[in-house]
Amino acid sequence: MITVHDVKDRRLDFYRDLRHAQTLHTRSKVFLTDGEKITLSILQSSLHVRSILLTQELYEKHLSSIQSKLPAEECYVMSKTDMDILVGFDLHSPMMSIVEEPASAFLSSMKGPIIALNGIVNSDNVGGIIRNAIGLGFKSIITDSTTSSPYLRRAVRVSMGSIAFATCSASEHLPKDLLKLKEQRSIPIISAEITPTSKDVSTFTFPQDYILVFGSEGYGISNEVLVISDETLHIPMFQSVNSLNVSSSSAIFLHAAKVQKD
Repeated sequence: MITVHDVKDRRLDFYRDLRHAQTLHTRSKVFLTDGEKITLSILQSSLHVRSILLTQELYEKHLSSIQSKLPAEECYVMSKTDMDILVGFDLHSPMMSIVEEPASAFLSSMKGPIIALNGIVNSDNVGGIIRNAIGLGFKSIITDSTTSSPYLRRAVRVSMGSIAFATCSASEHLPKDLLKLKEQRSIPIISAEITPTSKDVSTFTFPQDYILVFGSEGYGISNEVLVISDETLHIPMFQSVNSLNVSSSSAIFLHAAKVQKD
């Protein structure tokens, strides 16, 4: 490991001023893990970790996990005080890493069931949906061009690092890609949307394989996706509440589907 005392050390540029570092991370096709639990989760994955930055105490605590994943020259040890100065705020858990984004998976390689995200711009919601999906056994995720990247720092944090265990594919034209999957593999498209003909998710029987689409809270699922959907499902609501947060909704839909499968 390398002990660093100079907060201006250029080897730590990816960790510098994190409130403004996202552009650099995105351009470089890397993402940052923030905190002990999330970083440990990433260390257990197959993703390539470029470097790790942490305090001496945490380095010694997790030495075996770190050494099994990274060479010594990619492990940077720094005092918490200097780490706080480097990143630009007071760290609650002074352990982080820089990880290479995996390449977008080919649609043809995606194993069902598949979760598709349509126009979900809030990275907290993206991270929450991915955490729900991975936790309930769904690993294939398609994000469209209007959905926030699942590798943004906030999405990674909210997902608690579970994005490392997902197979993600980025779609430039979601309706076209979904229709192609539907035709090639004879799997139905199910949209989580309130419509005049939508069915109660609690009484719906999920097929063996399917594509389940979640849309934005503000605009819902696009009409282009709805017209090619085989089913639309909703969560029954009561009194003046019309719908739930999309991340919360995803947990209900995915749990309903998981219970049936088991």
